[in-house]
Amino acid sequence: MSPSPSAPAATTYFVLATLGLRLHQAPEAASPVVAVLRPAAQLDATERRSVGGNEWIHVHARSTPDLDGWVVNDPLLLTTIPMQQHFDPSAGYSLLFPSDWTYVAEGPEVGTFTSADKTQKLSVRTADSVERLPPVPTVAGKAEREEGPIDVYGKSPLIIFYRLQAGGYELAVNVLWAPGRAYQFLLRQPAADSSLMKQMLASLIFQ
Repeated sequence: MSPSPSAPAATTYFVLATLGLRLHQAPEAASPVVAVLRPAAQLDATERRSVGGNEWIHVHARSTPDLDGWVVNDPLLLTTIPMQQHFDPSAGYSLLFPSDWTYVAEGPEVGTFTSADKTQKLSVRTADSVERLPPVPTVAGKAEREEGPIDVYGKSPLIIFYRLQAGGYELAVNVLWAPGRAYQFLLRQPAADSSLMKQMLASLIFQ
């Protein structure tokens, strides 16, 4: 099947892939790899092509303009949301979060990422076991559904959706990374939409 080009895509992308994103010479998985792009790398797109059921994007690395090639358009590998990286050595993890959000450490076992308009907040808590993580929902509400399993740095947890009585949702993911190291990722927001949470967790690296 011959590639089907589309109109130029004047869009900026940010790499989510924890192990880096393969930049191919041509829009095919079997094409030689030009480079492996690091997490949070900024890419400028110039063209899209549909090849074999996948959409490929021709990009230039912002930090190295002469480095260009093709990447597969996967929302768990790339995002158009401007991202920055947070590294927490004491809690033993790093992740990407939207650049216009703010991070606050609320204690040795919890940190929060809050959107500029205050409508979304991701809390990250640590404990020595899943059983010692806080119960959810954190306010009155009830479980509505599950999604997953999703990939969180090699682990396969579920996202649990809780509808809150006061309105909005809490989306919770509990992960046991290793004996004595458990994490809870809790996103409070108006809608039952897991897309942003999955992108942030796709960028997660446990140290």
